[in-house]
Amino acid sequence: MKNILLALCLLAQTAQAQQSFGKVIAGLEVAFDVNQFTDGLKPRLIPGIQVEVPIGPISIGAGIGNEFYHEYEYYTYAGQTIQRMEGGQIVPYYVSNLNAFRPAYWTVPIKIDYRIHRCECVYVQAGMSFDFFSDRPEGRVKFEGAELRERPLDAVPREILFKKNTKSYTIGVGFSLFTHRFFRFTARPSFVLSENPEIYTTAPDYISTLRMHFGVQVGLFQGY
Repeated sequence: MKNILLALCLLAQTAQAQQSFGKVIAGLEVAFDVNQFTDGLKPRLIPGIQVEVPIGPISIGAGIGNEFYHEYEYYTYAGQTIQRMEGGQIVPYYVSNLNAFRPAYWTVPIKIDYRIHRCECVYVQAGMSFDFFSDRPEGRVKFEGAELRERPLDAVPREILFKKNTKSYTIGVGFSLFTHRFFRFTARPSFVLSENPEIYTTAPDYISTLRMHFGVQVGLFQGY
């Protein structure tokens, strides 16, 4: 990780000064977790759009994105019970189906940046995100006819598996890797503390991760 930060710093030093990059800055960003320090469900990709307004060395921004998680599995009862003789006793087995879907959340980040170098190519960012559960992703049956000793539910609403709303907190150091007039590429490693979205889990209430963000930004209203 130290080598990555050093390389980003060296690249950032070659970026052009951005004293008037734009009155409003809009961009696309994608994030992914590099390392998760605690147990818990891990997101895959977090694409989003963001808008920020610079005020001197400070920028205040907000955005909207979609947080996709890895596939989540659960069983449902298929309506059939099989009885087997084991050790002189009748033991029931419940025929069940293994279901899966990819949980997703709409995420609304709010952030504040402080540029710490005169070239405006290095900045510190702090912020938080408000996440809202999305029931859009369709599920699928991965396996039919599993025989379980315990009877699962006939149907499992997703809202009993995942919280409707969660929050996360982030702090990181960002770099403008390349800048040309009203266009720039950015990268930002950050530490994120997220509320665990799962309801039935042995994982902790909050999940800490090292997350990497890459973005493309456009400066608007430069001449005004």
